[in-house]
Amino acid sequence: MGEGQEGPARRAIKSSLESGNWVILQNCQLGLKFMEEIEQMIISFSNPEVAKPHEDFRLWITCEPHNSFPLGLLQKVIKVTNEPPKGLKAGLYKTFTTEINQEFLEKVDNPNWKNLIFTVCYLHSIVIERRKFGSLGWCVPYEFNNSDLEASLCFI
Repeated sequence: MGEGQEGPARRAIKSSLESGNWVILQNCQLGLKFMEEIEQMIISFSNPEVAKPHEDFRLWITCEPHNSFPLGLLQKVIKVTNEPPKGLKAGLYKTFTTEINQEFLEKVDNPNWKNLIFTVCYLHSIVIERRKFGSLGWCVPYEFNNSDLEASLCFI
């Protein structure tokens, strides 16, 4: 996105600043120049001459860690991280307390149903845990995330 261009992200932010809507910008590590503009915009909110954003306005930014991400932006915002739990037991616990409930377990009347559910959840936890070892044990890195788990459970 070049200087001065009014792209969809800029238009969404501009209209949401006034109306109080929420905007989410995904994969922002791919647009570091634009993140510098966002940093300047947030800094400008402290200037009394600049119109204040609507009190309900929220700007969500998702990104992977990147060394060149604007440090000032990181210092000015609230950060939320989502890290997988450490250890196989913790991964299974998280899955069975967030994704799987008693209603889901009783959904199908088949003696193998609960075993299948456990097996998929166990696989999910193992793949999440093995990521920290990188290429040791895996030829091709694959991120089996929560949406993959949900899709697998729906398929079963």
